[in-house]
Amino acid sequence: MSIYINNKTGIAVERKAPTEEEYVYDGKPMILETDEKRNVTYANKRFVEASGYSKEEIIGAPHCMHMHPDMPAVIFENACKMNDEGKTWHGLVQNITKEGVSYWTEMLIQPKFNDMGKILGYMATRREMDPSQLNEVKEEYTKLLAEGSQSVQSQFCGELYLGDGGCKF
Repeated sequence: MSIYINNKTGIAVERKAPTEEEYVYDGKPMILETDEKRNVTYANKRFVEASGYSKEEIIGAPHCMHMHPDMPAVIFENACKMNDEGKTWHGLVQNITKEGVSYWTEMLIQPKFNDMGKILGYMATRREMDPSQLNEVKEEYTKLLAEGSQSVQSQFCGELYLGDGGCKF
């Protein structure tokens, strides 16, 4: 089990350990928005339903609670770096539900700007991925981990995330 502190409510949000169950998401787009510290500010109905969390648990929580712990951290490091530079990132990711079930999506993350060009936060859109890409992406991520890339789990040094902000890489 992993525990994340909701930065809006101060309440601990639990996520079960990963199970062996996984699937490729095949619904309409899921939208998640965060502030500049990557704490969730908005989640559409499809994201709430797919994640297994209530909207009250999601809003204010760090976005990293949805990252599967076996994902190579370098994937999200690159995404954060590109987004912080004002660029859009696109890739295939493995997420995890509150119950520990993993699901694969194609994800696009883009920064949100104010009128002065300052980054106010980020928007992530998850949508169906081509299932024929699954084995290839799994092999790529397994190779990255075998070559020494840390997993998302090891990035946070344990099962309890208490940080201020949303799991910044």
